Amino acid sequence: MDYMLLSKAQIYGKCVFILFFLFVLFTSFIQCSSFMSKDAQTDLKKYEGEYIILTDASRDEYTIPKGERVRIKIIATEDYIKIYAMSAKSDFVKGEWILILYLFPDDFEKEKFNQKVFEDKLYQVLKPVK
Repeated sequence: MDYMLLSKAQIYGKCVFILFFLFVLFTSFIQCSSFMSKDAQTDLKKYEGEYIILTDASRDEYTIPKGERVRIKIIATEDYIKIYAMSAKSDFVKGEWILILYLFPDDFEKEKFNQKVFEDKLYQVLKPVK
C-alpha cells in the first residue's frame, strides 16, 4: 500500500504541471482570436465587381492606368485582406491580377475588422461603377 502514496514533492510537481498545462491552453485560446470572423470574410465578397481605379496600378511591365474600369476580387483570411484588380476589358481567366490594397489587423482600430474602415480604404483607391 505504501507504493500508492505520493510524496509532497511529487504532488507539488503534478500540480505545477497541471497549472502550466491550463495556462498554455488558456493563452492559446486568446491568441487564436482573429481580427475578422468567417462571416465577415464571406460578406466581403459582396464588394467584388466593377469599379473605376483612382490611381495607376502596376506589376512588372503590366499597368492599369488611373480612370480605367476594373474588376476586383477579394481574398480575406483571419490575418489579412487582399484586393486584386484587373482591367475589365481583360479575360477573367487569362487576365493579370494586380494587388492594389493589402490590409492587416493593425490597419483597424483595436485590430478588429470594421466595415466602415474597410470601405473608407477601398474607396480611396476605387470608385464604384454606377
